[in-house]
Amino acid sequence: MPKKLIAGLLIFLLIVSLTGCNILTFFKKEDSNKEEAIQGKSEDLRKTVLYYVNENNLLVPVTKSIPRVEGIAKAAIENLIDREEIRMQLSGKGLKPTLPENTRILGMTIKDGVARVDFSKEFLNFKDKMGEKIALLSLVYTLTEFPTINKVELMVEGKSIKKSTFGTKLDAPLQRENINLESEGQNINNMQKVTLYFRGTNKEGTFSYFVPVTRYVKNSNDLLKTALQELIKGPKPEMGLSSVIPRDTKVLSVEKKDSEVIANFSKELENFGGGLENEQAVVNSIVLTLTSFKGVDRVTIQVEGEKTVLSEGTVLDTPILKPLYVNPESI
Repeated sequence: MPKKLIAGLLIFLLIVSLTGCNILTFFKKEDSNKEEAIQGKSEDLRKTVLYYVNENNLLVPVTKSIPRVEGIAKAAIENLIDREEIRMQLSGKGLKPTLPENTRILGMTIKDGVARVDFSKEFLNFKDKMGEKIALLSLVYTLTEFPTINKVELMVEGKSIKKSTFGTKLDAPLQRENINLESEGQNINNMQKVTLYFRGTNKEGTFSYFVPVTRYVKNSNDLLKTALQELIKGPKPEMGLSSVIPRDTKVLSVEKKDSEVIANFSKELENFGGGLENEQAVVNSIVLTLTSFKGVDRVTIQVEGEKTVLSEGTVLDTPILKPLYVNPESI
């Protein structure tokens, strides 16, 4: 055997022996669990999903790298409290912290999927009913990003409370429900809800992100297809969001095979106006909307029943995995 070939083989084996675990981890990306996603790669930081409020009172999931400490869920809450440091970090992005200024966390436990958080009295200093609603949803959605937490129970100064300042019932643990609900007070009899992902930006247009919106639709035998049709319709104008999918796009078919959804669109899907950012937004909004359904882990996008390459080079020939983060860019 030639000496060069033997030397090359030895180097390869050495690399595999040193980095084999990383190679396995890389190819097992689809099996990454939620906890690993939150922890991130850094020795000193963890990527954590926090829910801040934007200029239109909508909750936005934001990825933030925070110090790796014992009690990371408590640290996540502290990043929701209104203080100068957090305001400075969010300045220019059109986002704001959600919990009242000077709020302190007096204690926190997690047991059987329920996080019990004891706040100081400042926690109840909401400015209005909307601020109260946003703060509570922000807290619940942020904490339930952690795999060990499904519900949140609140206390103030060591005592259980039945109602918040503006009347929100707190006599039972809170859980995820109707984030950014589109129509309050809507008659939802004979209706089903879907979560749609629209694009939002700050007023200057320099920072963009995806926003989950809850919309109730008429009962459907094909809720996946209905969700895509609603996504194309776009958000209500007053929400300050946009749909990047061309309005004349048609959903030709939607098929679910095990954990994969195959979504077939008309050729108008490709008329998004060009630009890599718009192209990625089209794909991401479809994938995020479909993977919000339980049991959907990957999405294949077709145009007129065929695999395709979009104008900016995005190749749609293989299934796209459910993303670890809605808005992956850390602030």
